[in-house]
Amino acid sequence: MIVTTTDTVPGKKIVKVLGEVHARNNPFAITLDMAENAKSYLEKEAQKLGANAIVGFRIEPQKFKRHTSYYAYGTAVVVEDEK
Repeated sequence: MIVTTTDTVPGKKIVKVLGEVHARNNPFAITLDMAENAKSYLEKEAQKLGANAIVGFRIEPQKFKRHTSYYAYGTAVVVEDEK
């Protein structure tokens, strides 16, 4: 899975836009890398749609009184090599 913060993937062309994907981790589950867990979940959601890439990837911390949750989002797409 290609994941990029840009709207395009260098050397690839977007042939199909499958839609937005979102992921939020549980703010009460203590893990060493909650941001990475949110990204991994997002990739799984994109794969379910048939995507091989996510463009416009963003991850934002959301702070609560005593916990931080991470919200990840992007656009699931299918890309192919440019000819």
